[in-house]
Amino acid sequence: MDKINEPIFHLERLKENILFLNDFFTQKELAWTFVIKAFCNYSPEFISELVKLPINSVASDNEQHLKLFKGGKTDIETWHLNYSGTNVDYNWVDVELTHSLLNIQKKTCLMLALDNDRYGSQITDPTNNIFKNCCSRVGAYLNCEKMPTRSFFKKWSSFNFPAEFTQSLGTSVTFEHATYLQDNRVNHFRIGEIALTGRLIGSNNKIKGMRHDVFTSTQPVSYHFLSNLKNK
Repeated sequence: MDKINEPIFHLERLKENILFLNDFFTQKELAWTFVIKAFCNYSPEFISELVKLPINSVASDNEQHLKLFKGGKTDIETWHLNYSGTNVDYNWVDVELTHSLLNIQKKTCLMLALDNDRYGSQITDPTNNIFKNCCSRVGAYLNCEKMPTRSFFKKWSSFNFPAEFTQSLGTSVTFEHATYLQDNRVNHFRIGEIALTGRLIGSNNKIKGMRHDVFTSTQPVSYHFLSNLKNK
């Protein structure tokens, strides 16, 4: 990443947004996890500063970053975004989010394929032995820019997974529809962009009560600018 063009993050402002989201989801009796993919290539020193923020649950595809969180906060919940289904060090991982059917265990959050727009495991039968004996967390990958159709959530709720299951379908793009998702049995959100921008994904409107100046940048900021930093 070009250091000259690298955004400058103001962590005290980010702290305000995290506290806002903590309160928002607590009031709705929903769980949420802060997805820090935007910081994939940031230094251990920067991540150590993130650890000091009031983050209760954190997700990353960078295992070293999860180790830093786990080493600095014993009560943190760490989610490994294991898109490739590779072996991971479970000493540092509380939840493994994956669509792979290899090595399913209690820590697995199994991502399911519900339609042609989302990849994942084809297992959608809640009576399957995987759910009976091992996995009690399920979810789906969502389009990061577009709210799924109502038929998508209707199909999800028809699976009737047990109420005690973690059902992780909430993302930044569905934040403004949290109550609707909750009505369809979703109880966990994975939030990235809006924690950093304080804006709704679809409309780019400001979210009242959130900071919109968490970072400053010398580049024009378009949608997914932050998520794509790791590829620059």
